[in-house]
Amino acid sequence: MEPMEEKLGVGKQMIPVLIVGAGPYGLSLANYMSVMGQEFKIIGKPMELWKEHTFSEASLRSEMATSEIAHPQNAYSIQTFRTQNGLDKGQPSDRIEVKEYRQYIDWVLNALPYEIQPEYLTNLSQGSDCFEAKMESGEILKAKQVVIATGVAHHLKVPAEFSNAKYLIHSYYTKEIEALQGKKVLVVGAGQSAAEAMEICRKNENQVHWYARKEPRFYSEPLDLPKWIFNLVVKSAGLFRRMPHRLIQYWFSIFSATTMTPDHRAKLVNVNRFSSLPDLSTYDHVISATGYDYTLNHMNFLADELRGRLEMRASMPRIDKNFMSSMRDLYFIGPPTEMFFGPPMKFMIGSQYVAPRLSKQLAR
Repeated sequence: MEPMEEKLGVGKQMIPVLIVGAGPYGLSLANYMSVMGQEFKIIGKPMELWKEHTFSEASLRSEMATSEIAHPQNAYSIQTFRTQNGLDKGQPSDRIEVKEYRQYIDWVLNALPYEIQPEYLTNLSQGSDCFEAKMESGEILKAKQVVIATGVAHHLKVPAEFSNAKYLIHSYYTKEIEALQGKKVLVVGAGQSAAEAMEICRKNENQVHWYARKEPRFYSEPLDLPKWIFNLVVKSAGLFRRMPHRLIQYWFSIFSATTMTPDHRAKLVNVNRFSSLPDLSTYDHVISATGYDYTLNHMNFLADELRGRLEMRASMPRIDKNFMSSMRDLYFIGPPTEMFFGPPMKFMIGSQYVAPRLSKQLAR
């Protein structure tokens, strides 16, 4: 009989780099490391947010050109995907429908020259000379360097004022929302996910009301900025690292307000909107399209001892210009690093800044 230690992977060969998360940041980093010939292992459910937690009838908020999984040789461009599948190439500035984007994801995953271990990390601790990662299956992986690229899933923001709702759903759980029919629903929020939730609920013959304290901003880009400034911002992540923290917060307060694409303006004209919270007990479901709150406390897959040793900036681990935390060889990338590298980290295009820089750092 196989010894339990061998079955669980204890004592297996040391992994030089363990990438935790197989979203756009994890995959982009893996692509760069693969081309460089660097050894690594990547774990997680591939592109789960887009495959499982995005409304099927919607379009991506970002343009085609900024929605691609990064690769040093641009091997996974959407234009190439469309050409190989006999589709109209379109324009780089076009938005792409979610259904087609899921086909693009499958195309990329089928072309990857490396394997993804499709399970979650349950506990990461630091041993005497390495990190130890315990998987859902009980397997234990040992790694010299670890990159946390787990995205938004651990950071759902649900304000306490909605705790009395009969049934509360965060907009992250799109399949639950798409299944609602014939219900009285209150949608909370003034961003794109709120608009999309209202649209799908109305299509499914639900009675929909809307709670947003302020009038929504209708704007084509995810940030409320002119097009040329938006393009500059998403390419300038390194500049934010040099700004005083208070200045970055000030920028966020002005430019990171949530917006809805202009096509929703007409669609929401007849929706009953409240600017103060209505009686939640009168609704069958409350949908909280209230975004994400990035904090280390939500990363419960990190061992308490490890978390306690990290130097903090506000509610997240402080990271340097190379994305490394105060704990040597432990890195953080993706949306939770927004306070250090600015708004680009909120979007997929931020991976095009992170992947080439971090891959070189890890290879040293």
